[in-house]
Amino acid sequence: MQTRETTTGDYAIRQVPVMHWCVVAALVGISAIAYANDGPLWIRIILSLITFAMLIRNSSFSMTTAFYPAQQKICTQHRKLFGVKQRTVHFSAVSKVDFEIEHWGRYRRSPRANLTLWTLDEDMDDDLIEVFTLANPDEGKIAADRITQILAPYLAHPVPENALMPAWFGDGTHALLAQLCRDHSSETSFFVAAADLDEARKETVYREMALPEDEQIIAFLDLTEERKGKRGLVIAHGGLYWKNTFFTASKSAWVGWDPFIDTTVRTDPNDADVWIDPSMQIGLGDAARQAPVYGLLVEVQRALRDQRDQQT
Repeated sequence: MQTRETTTGDYAIRQVPVMHWCVVAALVGISAIAYANDGPLWIRIILSLITFAMLIRNSSFSMTTAFYPAQQKICTQHRKLFGVKQRTVHFSAVSKVDFEIEHWGRYRRSPRANLTLWTLDEDMDDDLIEVFTLANPDEGKIAADRITQILAPYLAHPVPENALMPAWFGDGTHALLAQLCRDHSSETSFFVAAADLDEARKETVYREMALPEDEQIIAFLDLTEERKGKRGLVIAHGGLYWKNTFFTASKSAWVGWDPFIDTTVRTDPNDADVWIDPSMQIGLGDAARQAPVYGLLVEVQRALRDQRDQQT
């Protein structure tokens, strides 16, 4: 794996996945031996299919990924058996930087590193970019840290250990948000006030949504049929918290009020979800919930933006 960084901050990684092609070469060699020795037809067919599948699946002959902070773009070039695949995506399309260190093979002791960028296409569906595979863990960690640093402003922040309540947030803000939640509640999207949550359900909400211990819930939208608080959307002093299902692309679980106010909220054209730019997805699971939740979030943005502007 080779890395290169320019004085302007452009960062590029190039890798040739040698291990993949060693396996392909071994399969080709075994197939040649089987054909030369007139091996059983079924064995030759299976070897050919496996070899062809590995060539089609393509770990590429080479993978080059370049990051351009000035243009906020990522350009990839994968040289494959049947041509070159090129892509250009904006930094904001990246929902997760997935760096993994794993042992490859049952008897291999030295770990190898993989880095994949989870991105969103124009239809807001999952799309993956392999940056490197089976690389040296130390080199991979350095590259992953640098890429994460470049993309940091566009990646969702993890849930904080303590509630990060803005300086302009006061008692009046709590009452304002509570009223907005009441106004936008419906049979399909009913926001429960914190005072109406029983202790068992409240404990579940704090645990499942990973709320900080000092966080104060204003209202909670339960997204489960059992109404046990295992998944939902929390309106709190420190911002919005939620928990998505395993099948939802974005695993983001928190956004503070200041960044939330200054971004854009959108509805997903493909399903019932709501998106908070650049790549935070709230999986609602029911189309009937989309309009009221979207309407609430837009109204919350407007009201909190007005309040913040008055106090600053």
